[in-house]
Amino acid sequence: MVLIAGTVVAQAIPLLLHPFLRRIYSAEDFGAMAVFLSLFSMITIVAAFRYESTIVLPKNDNEAANILGLTFLINLCFNSIILLVLVFFKAEIVTLIGFPLKYANYLYFLPFTSFLFCAYQSMNYWLIRQKAFKASSFNKIVRRTAEGIVQVILGVLKFPGGLFVGDFIGNFSNVISGIRQVFKNKFNNAFVSKRKMGFVAKKYIDYPKFNLLPTLLSSAATLLPFLFINKLYSTEIVGYLDLSRMVLSIPLIFISTTISQVLFQKITENKHQQTSILIELRNIFFLLLSIIFIEVILLYFFGDFLFGLIFGAEYVLSSTFSKILIVSFSLNFISSTFSSIFITFDKIRLNGIWQVAYFLSICSLLLFKDISIESFLKIYVTIEAILLSVNIILIFFIVKKYETEIKEIKA
Repeated sequence: MVLIAGTVVAQAIPLLLHPFLRRIYSAEDFGAMAVFLSLFSMITIVAAFRYESTIVLPKNDNEAANILGLTFLINLCFNSIILLVLVFFKAEIVTLIGFPLKYANYLYFLPFTSFLFCAYQSMNYWLIRQKAFKASSFNKIVRRTAEGIVQVILGVLKFPGGLFVGDFIGNFSNVISGIRQVFKNKFNNAFVSKRKMGFVAKKYIDYPKFNLLPTLLSSAATLLPFLFINKLYSTEIVGYLDLSRMVLSIPLIFISTTISQVLFQKITENKHQQTSILIELRNIFFLLLSIIFIEVILLYFFGDFLFGLIFGAEYVLSSTFSKILIVSFSLNFISSTFSSIFITFDKIRLNGIWQVAYFLSICSLLLFKDISIESFLKIYVTIEAILLSVNIILIFFIVKKYETEIKEIKA
């Protein structure tokens, strides 16, 4: 509840500012930012080679601290390479993804923002490990406040690239706050050494070995449709879709990510103690269904009115897109909340197979050209619905198998 409260406050800041931001920045500005964030999200998935997700797992803090140090080192090297790629191949990248030329120089923010974001993600896993939920919540508020203030000020001043600069400042503020918090919560530099980082790198090698590429493909599958639409239609259309995605992702942002982090820590603890997790999972599942039901009712009965009232008449088109996308976002809401189960029960290979299948299925969208944007989105949602349903079924069987084993042990 502490994490949820912090997330609600943190995410309420950009949401409350968005009606204003949508009136001082154009749909094209938001479309370019959405394309930028799609690239950013794919980079951050792999920047620390997925070692950050293992910080919660060790039984002692010494080992966890060395994983944290390892993620910083890998993150720095990886994003340095991304910077070099941009320096030498920026023009080719801009042409490939159809990125508007007037925003091209803001791509240089990618490696710096990615480094900051990944650095904080690692620190946040340390805070979750220490059950420092208030600190984690506070840091989220710091980030969104700094980001929102800068974006508003630069937007009013008509400063070009205000959305990009604000995002960078927000991540920078988050890291500064995070560094202070991890040292207040049992982290000690003395724990970390090259030898120990080498040890944990080998011990948890399965995570980059079997989880890195599949996770990248899964992330790409989530984000590629927006890059395809930017290439096949226009950056302005991406701007309208970005608003749809933001609104539909409200439960995902407020609840799914937060519950998933706490659930990860709780399930890992229960697994060590060999106790049941069924009641917690069942309660959370029904909570998610209730939230989805409310969102569907609001969207179908009041969507056009609310989008027009809050964001402006031109964004009623975003409401139309949202009604198509609601199915895939609802299934993703459930799937994302319970995704940590794959890591907790060492099913990363199984999850990897699913992620590859997901990516290949999404890539099939390239076969559908010269159709309306509405038809394109309906095909996309159908593919997503099938694959996400399979993911949820896999999670169900993992939990069922664990519960059976627990009963046999107690018997």
